[in-house]
Amino acid sequence: MYRIGIVDDAPEDRADIQVAILDPDLDKGPVQFKEYELLNRKKDQILKEIMDDVTEGTIQALIVDYRLDTTEVIIEGWEIVDCLHEEAPEFPMVILTHAPEEGKVSPYTDADKVYAKKIFLKANSQESKSMVENIFLNMDRYVSNRKRLEAALEMELCKLDENSTDEKVLRHVMELETRLKGYKQMSQTAFDTGFDLGELKSVLEELKKYEELLGNR
Repeated sequence: MYRIGIVDDAPEDRADIQVAILDPDLDKGPVQFKEYELLNRKKDQILKEIMDDVTEGTIQALIVDYRLDTTEVIIEGWEIVDCLHEEAPEFPMVILTHAPEEGKVSPYTDADKVYAKKIFLKANSQESKSMVENIFLNMDRYVSNRKRLEAALEMELCKLDENSTDEKVLRHVMELETRLKGYKQMSQTAFDTGFDLGELKSVLEELKKYEELLGNR
């Protein structure tokens, strides 16, 4: 089951977004929604809640209205896209706007991320169905890749429990953590929490010397 986050200050539009997503003709299975509260909240509070949900796997996609009015500040949808792209660039996001060209202010928005609101909200139209299909395809890809990377990382970390000086495993762990950062925020890596970086550097330096010796033969 997927859960899609919605960031829109108009209750009627939030309802219409859900109707479009839940189109029975698409038959995508159970879907839940999380509507983010904007009233009396600052930008940083909203961004932190969204980022926490992405990292924890609470939501698998985010639909954002281009212009969001709150009593504290006016936020533009591309600001949220930029923030998420910095922390989790692979996460599926869509900006809804009445002027699609306006929504492309961010360098991280493209045709797959900016949809004309009036078209998307026409739940019975083929154009709307295609947009929704694209959201589900992106969610499928995101969830599948994230799970695969998380499983591979867990497997490699188990190997380190047995031999923390295995250089090949250490390199693979670093590679997997780097790739996984594209899918969720990782404030701490395995090396931040459980491994001695000095020891790792020592191992890599010794390997380099060994490779140089072999190369000189």
